[in-house]
Amino acid sequence: MTTAPTTPDAAPRAAANPLAVRLATAFGLGYAPMAPGTVGSLVAVILFIPFLFRVENVFAQAAYLFVLVALALVGLWSVEQALPHWSSADPQPIVIDEILGQWLTYGSLVLTQVLNSAASPAGGGASVAGAGWKYLLVGFILFRALDVMKPFPIRRSERLPGAAGVLLDDVLAGVYAGLGLLLVVRSGWLA
Repeated sequence: MTTAPTTPDAAPRAAANPLAVRLATAFGLGYAPMAPGTVGSLVAVILFIPFLFRVENVFAQAAYLFVLVALALVGLWSVEQALPHWSSADPQPIVIDEILGQWLTYGSLVLTQVLNSAASPAGGGASVAGAGWKYLLVGFILFRALDVMKPFPIRRSERLPGAAGVLLDDVLAGVYAGLGLLLVVRSGWLA
Protein backbone atom coordinates (compact mmCIF):
# COMPACT_ATOMS: atom_id res chain seq x y z
CA MET A 1 0.00 0.00 0.00
CA THR A 2 1.30 3.46 -0.89
CA THR A 3 1.76 6.06 1.76
CA ALA A 4 -0.06 9.28 0.99
CA PRO A 5 1.71 12.61 1.39
CA THR A 6 0.68 14.82 4.28
CA THR A 7 -0.95 17.64 2.29
CA PRO A 8 -4.35 18.66 3.70
CA ASP A 9 -6.25 17.11 0.77
CA ALA A 10 -4.29 13.89 1.02
CA ALA A 11 -4.73 13.44 4.77
CA PRO A 12 -6.59 10.14 5.17
CA ARG A 13 -9.81 10.50 7.14
CA ALA A 14 -11.55 7.15 7.10
CA ALA A 15 -11.30 3.68 5.65
CA ALA A 16 -12.35 3.46 2.03
CA ASN A 17 -12.35 0.81 -0.65
CA PRO A 18 -8.63 0.40 -1.56
CA LEU A 19 -9.40 -0.45 -5.20
CA ALA A 20 -11.56 2.67 -5.49
CA VAL A 21 -8.75 4.82 -4.04
CA ARG A 22 -6.28 3.33 -6.53
CA LEU A 23 -8.60 3.95 -9.47
CA ALA A 24 -9.60 7.47 -8.36
CA THR A 25 -5.92 8.42 -7.97
CA ALA A 26 -5.00 6.74 -11.27
CA PHE A 27 -2.91 4.15 -9.46
CA GLY A 28 -1.14 6.76 -7.36
CA LEU A 29 -0.52 9.44 -10.01
CA GLY A 30 -2.74 11.75 -7.98
CA TYR A 31 -0.06 11.78 -5.29
CA ALA A 32 2.38 13.54 -7.65
CA PRO A 33 4.18 16.19 -5.59
CA MET A 34 3.35 18.99 -8.03
CA ALA A 35 0.25 19.58 -10.19
CA PRO A 36 -1.44 16.17 -9.91
CA GLY A 37 -4.32 17.38 -12.12
CA THR A 38 -1.87 18.23 -14.87
CA VAL A 39 -0.22 14.83 -14.46
CA GLY A 40 -3.64 13.19 -14.84
CA SER A 41 -4.32 15.21 -17.98
CA LEU A 42 -0.94 14.25 -19.45
CA VAL A 43 -1.74 10.58 -18.86
CA ALA A 44 -4.99 11.06 -20.79
CA VAL A 45 -3.04 12.65 -23.66
CA ILE A 46 -0.70 9.66 -23.75
CA LEU A 47 -3.63 7.23 -23.65
CA PHE A 48 -5.29 9.02 -26.57
CA ILE A 49 -2.25 8.93 -28.89
CA PRO A 50 -2.97 5.43 -30.31
CA PHE A 51 -6.54 6.54 -31.11
CA LEU A 52 -5.41 9.73 -32.81
CA PHE A 53 -3.50 7.93 -35.53
CA ARG A 54 -6.34 5.47 -36.14
CA VAL A 55 -9.19 7.94 -35.68
CA GLU A 56 -10.44 7.43 -39.25
CA ASN A 57 -11.09 3.75 -38.42
CA VAL A 58 -14.67 3.08 -37.30
CA PHE A 59 -13.43 0.45 -34.83
CA ALA A 60 -11.07 2.97 -33.22
CA GLN A 61 -13.98 5.41 -33.00
CA ALA A 62 -16.11 2.76 -31.28
CA ALA A 63 -13.21 1.88 -28.96
CA TYR A 64 -12.82 5.57 -28.06
CA LEU A 65 -16.49 5.77 -27.16
CA PHE A 66 -16.25 2.56 -25.12
CA VAL A 67 -13.25 3.87 -23.18
CA LEU A 68 -14.99 7.21 -22.59
CA VAL A 69 -18.10 5.51 -21.16
CA ALA A 70 -15.97 3.12 -19.10
CA LEU A 71 -13.95 6.03 -17.69
CA ALA A 72 -17.15 7.83 -16.71
CA LEU A 73 -18.63 4.76 -15.00
CA VAL A 74 -15.39 3.78 -13.27
CA GLY A 75 -14.87 7.41 -12.29
CA LEU A 76 -18.31 7.72 -10.71
CA TRP A 77 -17.95 4.48 -8.79
CA SER A 78 -14.36 4.93 -7.67
CA VAL A 79 -14.72 8.56 -6.60
CA GLU A 80 -17.90 7.87 -4.64
CA GLN A 81 -16.24 4.93 -2.89
CA ALA A 82 -12.93 6.73 -2.32
CA LEU A 83 -14.21 10.09 -1.02
CA PRO A 84 -14.46 8.90 2.62
CA HIS A 85 -10.68 8.42 2.50
CA TRP A 86 -10.11 12.20 2.50
CA SER A 87 -11.39 15.13 4.51
CA SER A 88 -12.03 17.27 1.42
CA ALA A 89 -15.07 17.33 -0.88
CA ASP A 90 -12.79 17.35 -3.97
CA PRO A 91 -9.40 15.96 -2.91
CA GLN A 92 -6.41 16.86 -5.05
CA PRO A 93 -5.17 13.24 -5.31
CA ILE A 94 -8.31 12.27 -7.24
CA VAL A 95 -7.27 12.62 -10.88
CA ILE A 96 -9.57 10.23 -12.71
CA ASP A 97 -11.79 13.28 -13.29
CA GLU A 98 -8.97 15.06 -15.15
CA ILE A 99 -8.34 11.95 -17.23
CA LEU A 100 -12.04 11.78 -18.12
CA GLY A 101 -12.25 15.51 -18.92
CA GLN A 102 -9.12 15.46 -21.08
CA TRP A 103 -10.32 12.33 -22.88
CA LEU A 104 -13.67 14.03 -23.49
CA THR A 105 -11.86 17.05 -24.98
CA TYR A 106 -10.40 14.81 -27.68
CA GLY A 107 -13.88 13.66 -28.63
CA SER A 108 -13.91 16.65 -30.96
CA LEU A 109 -11.13 15.01 -32.98
CA VAL A 110 -13.17 11.82 -33.27
CA LEU A 111 -16.28 13.85 -34.17
CA THR A 112 -14.32 15.76 -36.83
CA GLN A 113 -13.20 12.50 -38.39
CA VAL A 114 -16.75 11.12 -38.34
CA LEU A 115 -18.02 14.33 -40.03
CA ASN A 116 -15.20 14.19 -42.60
CA SER A 117 -16.00 10.56 -43.38
CA ALA A 118 -19.71 11.34 -43.71
CA ALA A 119 -18.95 14.20 -46.11
CA SER A 120 -16.77 11.93 -48.22
CA PRO A 121 -18.03 8.33 -47.84
CA ALA A 122 -15.45 7.03 -50.31
CA GLY A 123 -12.77 7.65 -47.68
CA GLY A 124 -11.40 10.81 -49.22
CA GLY A 125 -12.08 13.02 -46.18
CA ALA A 126 -9.14 14.70 -44.52
CA SER A 127 -7.76 13.07 -41.39
CA VAL A 128 -7.03 14.95 -38.17
CA ALA A 129 -3.98 12.74 -37.63
CA GLY A 130 -1.93 14.91 -40.01
CA ALA A 131 -1.53 17.73 -37.48
CA GLY A 132 -2.02 15.32 -34.57
CA TRP A 133 0.54 16.59 -32.07
CA LYS A 134 -0.70 20.17 -32.56
CA TYR A 135 -4.28 19.11 -31.81
CA LEU A 136 -3.13 17.17 -28.77
CA LEU A 137 -1.27 20.23 -27.47
CA VAL A 138 -4.13 22.67 -28.12
CA GLY A 139 -6.63 20.28 -26.51
CA PHE A 140 -4.38 19.86 -23.48
CA ILE A 141 -3.92 23.63 -23.06
CA LEU A 142 -7.63 24.36 -23.55
CA PHE A 143 -8.70 21.73 -21.04
CA ARG A 144 -6.18 22.72 -18.36
CA ALA A 145 -7.04 26.42 -18.76
CA LEU A 146 -10.78 25.81 -18.50
CA ASP A 147 -10.33 23.38 -15.62
CA VAL A 148 -8.41 26.04 -13.69
CA MET A 149 -10.52 29.10 -14.67
CA LYS A 150 -13.86 27.27 -14.31
CA PRO A 151 -16.18 29.55 -16.32
CA PHE A 152 -19.93 29.35 -15.74
CA PRO A 153 -21.42 26.83 -14.95
CA ILE A 154 -18.30 24.80 -14.21
CA ARG A 155 -17.58 26.33 -10.80
CA ARG A 156 -21.23 25.87 -9.78
CA SER A 157 -21.13 22.18 -10.67
CA GLU A 158 -18.54 21.62 -7.93
CA ARG A 159 -21.29 22.26 -5.37
CA LEU A 160 -23.00 18.98 -6.20
CA PRO A 161 -22.49 16.34 -3.52
CA GLY A 162 -20.21 13.36 -3.84
CA ALA A 163 -18.75 12.02 -7.04
CA ALA A 164 -21.04 14.15 -9.20
CA GLY A 165 -19.45 17.35 -7.87
CA VAL A 166 -15.94 15.98 -8.32
CA LEU A 167 -16.45 14.73 -11.88
CA LEU A 168 -18.91 17.18 -13.39
CA ASP A 169 -16.61 20.22 -13.34
CA ASP A 170 -14.02 18.30 -15.34
CA VAL A 171 -16.65 16.88 -17.69
CA LEU A 172 -17.91 20.41 -18.38
CA ALA A 173 -14.36 21.71 -18.83
CA GLY A 174 -13.82 18.82 -21.27
CA VAL A 175 -16.96 19.74 -23.21
CA TYR A 176 -15.94 23.42 -23.39
CA ALA A 177 -12.37 22.52 -24.38
CA GLY A 178 -13.71 20.04 -26.94
CA LEU A 179 -15.86 22.73 -28.51
CA GLY A 180 -12.86 25.07 -28.63
CA LEU A 181 -10.73 22.35 -30.18
CA LEU A 182 -13.49 21.57 -32.68
CA LEU A 183 -13.45 25.22 -33.78
CA VAL A 184 -9.67 25.12 -34.18
CA VAL A 185 -9.81 21.88 -36.18
CA ARG A 186 -12.69 22.94 -38.41
CA SER A 187 -11.10 26.32 -39.09
CA GLY A 188 -7.98 24.60 -40.43
CA TRP A 189 -5.64 26.87 -38.46
CA LEU A 190 -3.30 24.04 -37.54
CA ALA A 191 -3.54 21.87 -40.66
